[in-house]
Amino acid sequence: MALLCRVTGVDLVWRQDRWLPNPQASRDPALRSTDPATFLRLVRNTYKVLLTRGMSGTLLYSTDPETQARLRQLVPAPTAAEPDPPAPVQQPT
Repeated sequence: MALLCRVTGVDLVWRQDRWLPNPQASRDPALRSTDPATFLRLVRNTYKVLLTRGMSGTLLYSTDPETQARLRQLVPAPTAAEPDPPAPVQQPT
């Protein structure tokens, strides 16, 4: 089962050479009133936590074209999964 991390739009976007925060675009009402520097720290931590919790995989999507392009640079395209090697058989003692 994949963990879905949904980037809803423009709360955090990639522009030229850096991530730009937009607190007003956040769906979290508590974050909308924070300053951009604090928002950037909090939203980056939130995405980091979500992206590192997928046990079988993580699906990442952004509605922003420039951000999509940057994500494609950062995350390699998926390849056909190789089957897991068989578990070693333990001999009875």
